[in-house]
Amino acid sequence: MSASSNQFQELLKLGAKHMRLLAYMVAVAVFASGIYAGIYHPKTTLLIPLVLILSMAQSWLHRYLRNVVPAQATAVTLLLDGFITGLGIAAIHYALVPTLVFIAMLNATVLGFGNLFLWVFTGFFCVLGSLLGGFVFGLEPGLHEQVPTSVSIVSLIGVTIYFGLNAFHSHSQSRDLLSAKRQLQEQKEESFQMSRKLIKYLPPQVWESIFQGKRDAKLQTQRKKLTVFFSDIKDFTETSDEMPPDLLTEMLNTYFERMSKIALQYGGTIDKFIGDAILIFYGDPVSKGAKEDAIACVSMAIEMRREMQILRQKWQSMHIDKPLHIRMGINTGYCHVGNFGSETRMSYTIIGRDANLAARLQGIAAVDEILISHETYLLVREHVSCKEKGAVSLRGINKPVQVWEVVDFHKDMNSSHSTWVEHELNGFTMHMDLSKIRNFEKEAVLKALEQAEKKLRDTKIL
Repeated sequence: MSASSNQFQELLKLGAKHMRLLAYMVAVAVFASGIYAGIYHPKTTLLIPLVLILSMAQSWLHRYLRNVVPAQATAVTLLLDGFITGLGIAAIHYALVPTLVFIAMLNATVLGFGNLFLWVFTGFFCVLGSLLGGFVFGLEPGLHEQVPTSVSIVSLIGVTIYFGLNAFHSHSQSRDLLSAKRQLQEQKEESFQMSRKLIKYLPPQVWESIFQGKRDAKLQTQRKKLTVFFSDIKDFTETSDEMPPDLLTEMLNTYFERMSKIALQYGGTIDKFIGDAILIFYGDPVSKGAKEDAIACVSMAIEMRREMQILRQKWQSMHIDKPLHIRMGINTGYCHVGNFGSETRMSYTIIGRDANLAARLQGIAAVDEILISHETYLLVREHVSCKEKGAVSLRGINKPVQVWEVVDFHKDMNSSHSTWVEHELNGFTMHMDLSKIRNFEKEAVLKALEQAEKKLRDTKIL
């Protein structure tokens, strides 16, 4: 992207250099025609090489100023162009047509940069140069009436060539600009597509904070209070040994896809997938406060447990006879979170005792069980019903840990107000979330239940 932009800038600078040289060449032609017509003193011939030297000196000065004071380089050069133009007007003794030609070329040059403030100052320097030139070359009022037609014709031909080539150059610049814009758009689209591919390897909250400039891609960590979630599929290793690789891959990807959607729905930061295990945490890079983060995490776990009931039906239709269940562990505490690794390869993750505690809770959980630490329980007890499991000793943890089992939301504990209906028997599974059924789908659901009831009543079961 930057290469195309620099290329176009170079074209602009090259064009400005050539148009300045052409303007000075028109001035040389006017001086030469005036000397030939005998209206200027032969000594004026010395102005011709001086004008050529000035054009080259201006180009050199502009290059030098770009390196020293790049922001003021163009302005200084244009002001000098205005001053030199004023001297030239005085040198031709203010002849009407050549004067208008010089002013027209100067205006075209300055207005090409679209700066009216600079245009006013350049005009001021032109007037200043013409007054100073009047004292040097002398003031001869009325001389413009004696200017031969040949001088006017040369001036008009010169300005015609100048504006013609200027228009041609502007057209070429427009084409180059369009080409550069197309290249920039293509490179932008390529970068966008590449970014979309790369961001899938990072949690959405992380790459958003990087693109917004809130986070740097460098090795740095901070100690923050997080709610950490671990889950895995119970007896997955034994089950996977009995499954074809293609079926195993499809099942695992479906599982990760559904769980990831739920995690993002509740604002969780998906750290990593480890085999069939998932590590998610709340509190960085975005946090709503320790209490809200804990409630969101536990709510996510309950939703995942419900989603697994639906997935089990799907997997049974894929002839996966052994039912798959998950177990989950949650803990709230202080961890170090950030970029770990090296400058060439880093990973955004968490470390700390409280992260390990969540993993240990997941390890002792029974099927479809959500175990939380006492710290998490204190934050969520107003919203979630929990059952005390007592103090348990965990591997790698020095002291016994008070553990609680998540039962359900308080609002769903009362069956009359619950929005979740579930029932599982051998050969029969029903899971219905009333909060997700839309109004226009209600009749379809009732019809499906009626058809199932009729089919069951009409079927003779041995």
